[in-house]
Amino acid sequence: MDRDQNPQRENLEMKNTMQIVFFLDAAQRWRWQMNGSDGHPMMEGCESYATYSLAVRHADEVCRWIPHAPVEFEVAAQPHTLGSTTRINTTFAEFRQVLDDRGLEAALEVLNRQIPHRYSAVYALPDAERLVNIAVVDKRGEPYPASLQSVPYNQSFCQFAIRDGQFRTANSALDARLDGNAYQGVLNSYHAVPLVSPEGVVLGTLSHFDTDAIALDDDDFELLRMVAQAVVHCLPKPAFDGQPLSSSVPVRR
Repeated sequence: MDRDQNPQRENLEMKNTMQIVFFLDAAQRWRWQMNGSDGHPMMEGCESYATYSLAVRHADEVCRWIPHAPVEFEVAAQPHTLGSTTRINTTFAEFRQVLDDRGLEAALEVLNRQIPHRYSAVYALPDAERLVNIAVVDKRGEPYPASLQSVPYNQSFCQFAIRDGQFRTANSALDARLDGNAYQGVLNSYHAVPLVSPEGVVLGTLSHFDTDAIALDDDDFELLRMVAQAVVHCLPKPAFDGQPLSSSVPVRR
């Protein structure tokens, strides 16, 4: 991206898509920028952030106030850049190495040992109706529940991560966003990001979850985002009637 390029102030009504791009500045802090459909920068956040997640949250808060804009907001794939702490750096590097050497489940173990949550999992979208587990780590080493092997899309928590670009709940039983969902109060903590191909196709989700109500540290959620692009390459690319399930991951406005 050419950071010296002047913004193009075109009429918003003529634009189909504006994309939110996140990047590390010279001080290794996260910033965000809004690009028009032609790729030219239109607006940039005035602050920098210690984590990617904080930058996403601020961009979402700003962009939702744009009135009557006939556009969608997309979160560009996070670059393969190490995080801001030594632990995150080390874990990210180890995850990539283990993924290459020993495969997806072994790499999930690297993430899972950093967190209090029982499960770390990858779900894939074989069709538009369901999510199928393709890898899981259970701290207790017990057989994975049959009810979680394949989950209807419209009953899953994953649908919210795909819709909103992320989803975090430390206590689903008290989370009004999940009222009426079959898994509310069953999976009491759930923290996930979508897995999106370079072409913008949603392939599945990467998550940490537990039957107990447990918060996830911001740094560990940041790490979840960082490894997502590496996990994408482990997934098949589904098509539904010749079309991808989704061509973008929208930021909820």
